[in-house]
Amino acid sequence: TTSGERFLVSGSGNNADYANPKAVKADGNLTVNSGTITIKGTQNADGGEGLESKAILTINDGIINIETYDDAINAATAIIINGGNTWVKARGNDGIDSNGTLTINGGFTVSNGARSPEEGFDCDNNTFKITGGTIIGTGGATSNPTTNVSTQRSIKITTTFTNNTSTIINLKSSTGTRILTYRIPAFSSNGNGNSVTILITDPLIINGSYTISKGASVSGGTESPSGYIVGGTVTEGSTTKSFTVSTMLTTVSL
Repeated sequence: TTSGERFLVSGSGNNADYANPKAVKADGNLTVNSGTITIKGTQNADGGEGLESKAILTINDGIINIETYDDAINAATAIIINGGNTWVKARGNDGIDSNGTLTINGGFTVSNGARSPEEGFDCDNNTFKITGGTIIGTGGATSNPTTNVSTQRSIKITTTFTNNTSTIINLKSSTGTRILTYRIPAFSSNGNGNSVTILITDPLIINGSYTISKGASVSGGTESPSGYIVGGTVTEGSTTKSFTVSTMLTTVSL
């Protein structure tokens, strides 16, 4: 847990050098192979990132839970997620931010960023490759998966929400197969606007027809701290949208 504020070491403007209250930082590559990692940054200031590599950050396995103000996970060159169970939340910035490339090959990852212009998954305009795993990203925006290198389909949903109120969405196929039931977290006052962008990928998403519902409710079932809901009986919300998946990235307005 970190609680300090950033402070100026030397210089000013673009030449300023700050000391930042980061939780875990590696000047080189950083690899997580197993274990349980829980990180919390209590300060509300830029620079307080949770898990950071100044080169390549790789997650192979383990249970990771991070909540910070600045980027929950950040890397300078690349972020690679091969497995594990990762849940991160940034109150004022991106959930997962790579200044280079972003690759997701497996695992279960939920990344909550702040409102626009912040993102659940951010890799600027660099390659965002998805070949497997389940991911859910929420924020004011998202980087788009790179379709010519990805092999697993993704859905990007744009919608609006009521300030500081959580909302459950439910995604199912035309045959009734339940793909995802997820509670979009309540957004704080950081950022602009009342829109949210949700990026979803799952091996169950294949070419075909789907329905997404907003404002759903669930009776029974189990809800994890990340908002992912399994089991129970879903009652669809008042706002629904049917659409077809036929490419690596499908965009839906709800």
